[in-house]
Amino acid sequence: MRLALLIAGFIALCFGGTATADAPGQGIGRYLHATWTSKDGVPAMVQALAQGPDGYIWVGTGNGLFRFDGVTFEYVPPAPDHPRGAIPISALLVTRRGELWAAYVGGGGVEIYRGGRMVSTGMHDAAGEITELREDKEGAIWAVGGRTRKALKRYRDGAWETIDQRWGLPDKDYVSSLATGRDGSIWVATDKQLYLLRHGTRRFEAVGVELGFGANLALDPEGNMWLSDAHGTRMLPDYPAGAREPKNSVVFPFSGPVRRTAILFDRDGNLWGSSFTSGIFQIERAADKASAEGNISLYRTENGLTSNQAVSLLQDREGNIWVGTELGLDQFRPASLFRVEPPADGAAEGYMVAADDAGTIWLASGPSLYRALPGQDPSLFSTQPGDIQALCRGGNGSVWLSTARRMVRMRGGQVAETIDLPGAGETYGCAEDGLGRLWVARFQHGVLVRRGNGWHQANLPLPGRPQDIVIDRDGNPVIILDRKGIVRVVGTTARGWTNDQIGVSGLTGVYAGRDGMLVAGGEGLALWRNGRFDRLSIADHPWLRGVRGLVQTASGETWMVNNIGLLRIHTVDLDRAFSHPRVPIPHDLFDEQDGFASRTQRADGPQIAAGGDGRLWFLTRQSVMRIDPGKLSRNAVVPPVAIRALVVDGKRFVDPSRITLPRGESNLSIEYTGLSFSVPSRVRFRYMLEGVDRTWIDPGTRRQAFYTNLEPGSYRFRVIASNNDGIWNPTPTTLEFTLPPTFFQSRWFTLLCALGAIGLFWLFYQVKVRALAAQMRDRMRERLGERERIARELHDTLLQGVQALVLRFQLVADDISPENPARRELEEALDRADNVLAEGRDRVRDLRLIGGADDIEHMILEIARKQVFSPSTQISVVSEGEPRPLDPLVWDEVARIANEALFNIWRHAHARQIAIRIGFQPDCFSVRFRDDGVGITDEVLRDGKRDGHFGLPGMRERAAKIQSRLVVQRPPAGGTEIILIVPATIAYSNTRRRKWRALVTGGRIG
Repeated sequence: MRLALLIAGFIALCFGGTATADAPGQGIGRYLHATWTSKDGVPAMVQALAQGPDGYIWVGTGNGLFRFDGVTFEYVPPAPDHPRGAIPISALLVTRRGELWAAYVGGGGVEIYRGGRMVSTGMHDAAGEITELREDKEGAIWAVGGRTRKALKRYRDGAWETIDQRWGLPDKDYVSSLATGRDGSIWVATDKQLYLLRHGTRRFEAVGVELGFGANLALDPEGNMWLSDAHGTRMLPDYPAGAREPKNSVVFPFSGPVRRTAILFDRDGNLWGSSFTSGIFQIERAADKASAEGNISLYRTENGLTSNQAVSLLQDREGNIWVGTELGLDQFRPASLFRVEPPADGAAEGYMVAADDAGTIWLASGPSLYRALPGQDPSLFSTQPGDIQALCRGGNGSVWLSTARRMVRMRGGQVAETIDLPGAGETYGCAEDGLGRLWVARFQHGVLVRRGNGWHQANLPLPGRPQDIVIDRDGNPVIILDRKGIVRVVGTTARGWTNDQIGVSGLTGVYAGRDGMLVAGGEGLALWRNGRFDRLSIADHPWLRGVRGLVQTASGETWMVNNIGLLRIHTVDLDRAFSHPRVPIPHDLFDEQDGFASRTQRADGPQIAAGGDGRLWFLTRQSVMRIDPGKLSRNAVVPPVAIRALVVDGKRFVDPSRITLPRGESNLSIEYTGLSFSVPSRVRFRYMLEGVDRTWIDPGTRRQAFYTNLEPGSYRFRVIASNNDGIWNPTPTTLEFTLPPTFFQSRWFTLLCALGAIGLFWLFYQVKVRALAAQMRDRMRERLGERERIARELHDTLLQGVQALVLRFQLVADDISPENPARRELEEALDRADNVLAEGRDRVRDLRLIGGADDIEHMILEIARKQVFSPSTQISVVSEGEPRPLDPLVWDEVARIANEALFNIWRHAHARQIAIRIGFQPDCFSVRFRDDGVGITDEVLRDGKRDGHFGLPGMRERAAKIQSRLVVQRPPAGGTEIILIVPATIAYSNTRRRKWRALVTGGRIG
C-alpha cells in the first residue's frame, strides 16, 4: 500500500502540477487574508492555537503563552513552580469543560489555566516537546511527546500514566499524532504504523498502514478519519467498523518537501493543511472530490503568507481560519467582494461595464469585449479593431460600444448593427433614450444625436465639454458637462442646471433613481423631484462624498460605490432621508476589510451594473469586482465581552470581576475587549459606570475607559460590544469595585469635622453669649442702679415731703377743737395719708429688695412680716450649707416667688406654723416653704391654679425664667409645701457665665 501511495503522489506531482495552482475566484482566493506579525506584537514562532469558551484565542509561541483579543497579545506567565527556561509552548487544548491546557517544551510538562493563572498538572518525566494534546470521549487528556520514545501519556483521575508496550505500542516507535473517533476509539500514528485503540479496551492494534514522515490525523465533519504524511493527505477506512477501504480513495499530494504535517477540517468540510515547508493548502469539500487534479489551492509567502513554515491551524467560533507560522499569525475569512479580472492585455487602461435588458453583463478593456451571462464568469466575446471608448445599454436587449470611428450594437451574442461616426475623435459616453434616439458625447464634436438615418448636433442651454450621458427613469437623456452642470432633454426641450443650482458641486455622476433623478458630487447627493433639488450633505453623511456609481435593485436596495468602498442602503431609507436630511441613514459599508481592493476609476461611463442573476459588478482602478447580495454571509455570532484589567496607579488587576481597591485611589482605567475576530477593527463598544454616567457612553472602537476623581464608594461598570456586522451583545459584562475611603474621606473624619465645626460654632456661640451676657449685665446693673436711685429719690423727696406735710397737717388738726367736725374729717384724711405713706415705703422697699447672700433670711422675714400673720403663727427660717452670694437676678426672682408663696399662705392656709428652709447645696440653691394649714385642693394641684387667680402660674413663670424647678405638693402630714430649686450654674454669682447663657436662651429677662 505504501508503494501505491508513493506512485500516486509521484504521478500527481509530475502530471498534475497545474492542479495545485490557485485559480482566480476558487479555493483560498475566495478568502480575505489578514496578518499579524512582530510589528503587531506577535511573539516569535506561533506553534499552537486554541479558542476558549470565553472567546479569547490562545496563542502558544516560542516566548510563552499569550491570549489574543484581535488587537492585543497579552502574556500569561506559567505556574509559580514551573521549571526555569521551559517557556516555549508546543501544544494547546481547550477541553469540553472549557479549560485551557498548555504543553511546554524543555520538560515543562502540562499546565491548566484556572482562576486567572496557570496551575501545574504534576506531569513527571515530561517529554522535551509535547506536540499534541487531545481529549477522549471520557474526558481523559492524552499528551503526545513525539520526539522521544515512551512519551505518550494520559491524564485521568488527577494523575498521569505512561502508555507503553503494555498497551500494545512498540517502545521503538515515535508517536506523531493522536485523534479520537466519534465512537470513542483512539487513533495513533507513529513514524512507522497506524494503531487503533477500540473504545473500552486497553490495547492498541496495528491496522496495517505504513506511514511516512510527519503524520497527522484529523476528523472531518462527517466523522471520517483523515491522515496526512509525506505520502499525501487521504481519508482512512472506518477500521473500528471493520472497513478496509475508505469511502473516498483520492490522495491529495504535497507539492514540496514534508517535515511535519498539520490538517484541519472547517465546519463546511473544507480541508486545510500544511507541510511546514510550503505554506498552506486548501481543498474545498475534500470528501466529495473525485480526483486531486485542479482541487488543491495553495497559499504561500508570495501570496502574502507570513511564512511558508506553517505549524498550527484553527477555526474560530465565527468561522475564520487561523494559521500560525514561524513569523506571525494569518487569518482567512470568506470575502464579500470578489475580484474578477478578465485576462485582457489592456487591463491597465481600466474597464467599462454595462448591463443589457436580458441581465447579461458586458465588460470592455482596450479592444477586448467580455460577456458574463447570469450565473457565469466573464469570457472573451470579441476583439475590436480599435480600443473600445464607450459602453452603454441599448434598447431591446442590446448593448452599444463605441470605437474612434463607429458605434456597434451587440444583441443576442452577435453584432446587430454598425453605424459610422462623423469624423474621428474620442467618445466619452453614449446612451439610447426611450424614443430610440442614440446619443453620443464626443470631445471634438460635442453631443451628437442620431434621429432616423443621420447625426445631428444637439443644442444645449449650457456651455461645456460633454463627459457622460445617462438615461433617467423616464427614458430621457441627461448630459454631464465638465463636472459643472447637467442638461436634461425631454422630447425636444432641454433644460440645464449648474453646480450652484444643484448644490453638490464637482459632479461625479447622474443616476436614474426610483423616486427621481439622483446627482452625485463632491459635497453630497441631490435628488430632483417635484420640480426642485433636495440634498444630502457630506456634513451630515460624510460617507456620501464623491459617489461614482449607483444602482437600485428590484429587491429594494440602493448600491453606491465611491473611494471608501461599496455602500448598501435600503432604497426606502434613502428616499426618506431627502425629506429629513439631518437624520442618520442606516447603511452598510464594504471596504478594504471586505475585499475592496482599490479606488474608483476616474473614467466616464457607468461604474456599477446589476446582472440578471442579482450579482452586482463594479469597477475599480485595479480590477473588476463582484458581489452577490443574495449570498452575503452575515456574522451572527454575538461577541463575548471581557474586562481584561483594571489599572490603578500603574498596578494592573487582571480579569477582575469584583475587587476592592487600595485606599485613597480616585483615578483609574478599565481595559475591556470584544472577542469578535472577523474584523476586530469594526468591533464597537458602549459602557456605563453606574452612579457616574447617566447614559451609555459610546467610545467607538476604543477599548479603554478612564475615570478620575471618583468618590469613595461601590461602583458597577457595564460594557457591551457589537461585532463587525453590528450584532450587539445584549448582556453586559460587569465589574464591581469598591473605593474604600481614607481616614480623611471616612465617616469618622466627617464626624470629627462636624464635631469640630460644632465646637467652633459653640465657641463662637459662647463668645457671642458672653458678649451678650456682658451687655445684659451692664444693662441690668444700670436698671438696678436706676431702681435704687428712684427708691432713694422717692424716699428722700416724695415720701419725706409727704411725711412733712402729714406732720404739719397733724399740728393743724391738733389745734382744732375735738368737737369740730372738720377735725374729725382731717384726722380721717391723715389716717389715709399714713396708709399711703406706709404703702409707698413698701414700694420703695421692693425697689431696693436686692441684697447679698447674707440678706436672704432677712429678706424672707421682711416679706413674712409684711403679710401681717397672726401673732399665733410661728415662722421659722433655717439655712443649710455654706451661704454663697446669689446672682442679683436670681435673688430678685427668689424674693418675688417667696413674696407670692407667703402671701398665699397668709391668705389661704390659715396656718399655725410656717417652716422656711434655705439650702445652699453645691449643685443647686433651694427654698422650701411648708405650712400646716388647710392644704391645697386636688383641683388646684391638677389644674396648677385657682380659677380667677394667677399666683401659682406667675410663680412658675418666674421659676422658668431662671430655668428652675417649682414643686407644689401636699405632704402626707397635711398642709402645703412649695419648693423652688435653682441649678447652681444659674443661682450663684461664681457661675455667672452659664447662668447668663441659660437666662438668654431660656426666656425673657425682666
